[in-house]
Amino acid sequence: SERLMAENLFHRLLIAPLPYVPKPVVWRFSQRYVAGIDVDDAFAVVARLNAMGCSATIDVLGEDSTTTAEVDTAKELYFKALEGIPSRDLDCNASVKLSDMGLRFDHDLCFDTMEAIVARAAELGNFVRIDMEDSSVTSVTLDIYRRLRERHENVGTVIQSCLHRSRDDVQSLLGDGIAHLRLCKGIYIEPGEIAYTDADDIRQSFRMLLEQLFEGGATKVGIATHDPALVAHAEQTIRRLNVDKSRYEFQMLLGVAGTMRSRLIREGHPLRVYVPFGERWHAYSMRRLRENPGIAGHIVKNLFTRS
Repeated sequence: SERLMAENLFHRLLIAPLPYVPKPVVWRFSQRYVAGIDVDDAFAVVARLNAMGCSATIDVLGEDSTTTAEVDTAKELYFKALEGIPSRDLDCNASVKLSDMGLRFDHDLCFDTMEAIVARAAELGNFVRIDMEDSSVTSVTLDIYRRLRERHENVGTVIQSCLHRSRDDVQSLLGDGIAHLRLCKGIYIEPGEIAYTDADDIRQSFRMLLEQLFEGGATKVGIATHDPALVAHAEQTIRRLNVDKSRYEFQMLLGVAGTMRSRLIREGHPLRVYVPFGERWHAYSMRRLRENPGIAGHIVKNLFTRS
C-alpha cells in the first residue's frame, strides 16, 4: 500500500542519522532497553522486575568473540552473574550467545566454555538458555545443545519461526525428549531459499510451531514475541489444550510492550523479561532503536534541541 511505503520511507529517513548521534544521547534513551554497564546494574533491574511479578534472564551483551581472552572474560562475567543471583534471592536465569563463547573460531573451546557455564549453573540450581544466531550457525548450535543435554538438563535453546527447517528441528528435539525451547520469529535477514521473508508467513510458522511444541509434549516453551496477534493465538492455544503453567512462559525484551506485559502478568501467565547489560550496549541499543522509530525520532530531535 502507498501508506505503508510512505511510512517505511519516513522511518528510514528517521533512523539514518542514528550512527552520528553522540553516545551520551543514545545512552539516555538506551536505558529503556539495557540494564546498564555492569552486572550489579542488571541485578537491580531484575529485582524491580521480580517485584512486578516477572522472572528474568540476564544476557551479557556481546557476540563474535575472536580471541580466547575475550571468551574467558565473557565466561567469568556469566559466572559472576550466576553466582550473584541466589545471594540476592532473584528469580532469574542466563541467556548466552555461542559466538560470544568462541563459536566462530573454535568449536571445542566454545563447547568446553558452555559446559563450564552450564555445570556452574547446575551447581547453583539455575538454568542457561543458548540463544540462536543467524542461519550459518543453526546446525552447530543445535549440535552443541544436544551434546550439553547428554550431561545436563538445565539447558535449553531457541527455534526461529522464520526458518523453513524449524518444523523438522522441533520434531527431532521432541523425539529426543529435549524440547526445552524458546520460540521466536528471528531477527536475522536470511535468504528466501531457507527462510520465510513475508511477515504473515513468519507469523503462521510461529503459530504452527507453537502448536507442534505443545501437542508434541515439549518440556517447556518460551513464547518470545511482542506481536499482539501471536500473543492472542498463544493464549487461545494454551486454553484450548489446557497447557499447565509449568510448561510455558511468555518472554519479552526489556523496555518493550509494557502494557501487554502487565496484562499477561495480571491474568496469571508466567512471564520472563530479557535483561541485557554490558559494555557493548551501544550496538544492541542501535538495533532496538532501529526497530522503534518513535524512540529514534526523539533521539534525532535531541540533536537539534538545546538542553
